[in-house]
Amino acid sequence: MTKIFIKRRIAVVFLLSFFLIVPSILRAGTAEDIPEEERAAIEQTALDYGDGFYSGAPERMERAIHPDLNKIFIRTLPQTKRHVVSYSSYSILIEATRAKMGLTPPEKRKITVEALLINGDVACAKFMSSQYNDYLQMIRVDGQWKIINVLWVPGPDSPGRGLPEGFDKEKERETAVTTALDFIEGSQSGDVDRVESSLHPEACRAVYQKIPQTGKVLISRNRYSGLVEPVRAGISVVPEDKRQAETRVIDMMDGMAFLEVSTHNAFHYIQMQWMEGRWMIFNMLVLPKPRTP
Repeated sequence: MTKIFIKRRIAVVFLLSFFLIVPSILRAGTAEDIPEEERAAIEQTALDYGDGFYSGAPERMERAIHPDLNKIFIRTLPQTKRHVVSYSSYSILIEATRAKMGLTPPEKRKITVEALLINGDVACAKFMSSQYNDYLQMIRVDGQWKIINVLWVPGPDSPGRGLPEGFDKEKERETAVTTALDFIEGSQSGDVDRVESSLHPEACRAVYQKIPQTGKVLISRNRYSGLVEPVRAGISVVPEDKRQAETRVIDMMDGMAFLEVSTHNAFHYIQMQWMEGRWMIFNMLVLPKPRTP
């Protein structure tokens, strides 16, 4: 038996989301606020993803991930010390699992999962193991949690393991908040320089939407140009009296950070990585708030 240690623990498309969204409960809390039934479901999805891969169980992987998955890994080329962003798609994960490419004896997996938060139809968790440490962003689809964004680094037993040089977890908490605010406040005020400084060129934002007519979930995405150019054009500017950004660091590990930023119209869940002496945003999941009549 595998020993699983579970800790208790703005662009046109963005404007469009104001009209399409019909979110459920919108209340961001701490990990301790997660109802036990939801915690169990979130952590089971994380296990289906990670332990499913180690077990060579494609049905578990398919159950856990969304077809619009964006999974990112940043590796450093030893020859040049420059970074390459690698992606794993829905089909890659399922077929690699089916081919048992990650098959690992249960006693060597060293798995820990932790639900970090739930906010209506959005949840976040982390999956830690011998070979992979992952931040997972999930959305609820037809009553099931599905992983939509992943940022990961090699685990402690991986040959490719290596923490960023000069990284100090406690010291860099404040700079992580600054990076998140550069994106949010820069977008609100039209300061394109702040926005560009916060984003990696392969950054990607997913916006959760639910269509009122059908009740089905729709995910719209923006990449770098879709995040920067609306700011340059002034499309994303928010009136000064509505510019707000309440930020908190949810978790940090292995040169990665996960933050939540609440603005007047949305919750922004941000995954970033420390590289070349600074934080860079890679993945975002946005849950718009209901419009006030």
